[in-house]
Amino acid sequence: MAVTQTDIRQVQTLIDPIVNHKAWGASLGIGSFITLEFGNPLPSNGEHQRTHGEWHLWIYCCAWRIEEGNEVLASSEDPREKIELAVKRLEGLALNSIQLFPPAWDTIFSFDEQVFLRSFSIYSEESEHWMLYMPDGEVLSVGPGSSWSYESSAIANHV
Repeated sequence: MAVTQTDIRQVQTLIDPIVNHKAWGASLGIGSFITLEFGNPLPSNGEHQRTHGEWHLWIYCCAWRIEEGNEVLASSEDPREKIELAVKRLEGLALNSIQLFPPAWDTIFSFDEQVFLRSFSIYSEESEHWMLYMPDGEVLSVGPGSSWSYESSAIANHV
């Protein structure tokens, strides 16, 4: 099953509220996972839990590249030190747009100062490409393949 224009419109409607918010808490997780926070900080549920924003973007099981202008700052398979510097470049930048592409949800997150985070799907049958945790407690999961879902999730159980 392929990503349809209807799918793109539905997902775009769900992600549009994050546009124009500044990224904060930019972090490199296990492997090449990236997390970004948007919106106001939410109260933490415990002493060991990180503070998250109203929106929490988790770049999960996909290849990705961070660019500035015509320069590649880092990609998901680069040395960790190089990736950490590139991820920190996203800190404080406003998210200007999110573009979604068929057939498998490749995505371009466009930030201020011509900085781009491009994600490329690599799984067709397992593992989400990226997830966006929403202020209403729902999570948008994009991937694997052309699939997507929007359902309730307890952020404390997944992050």
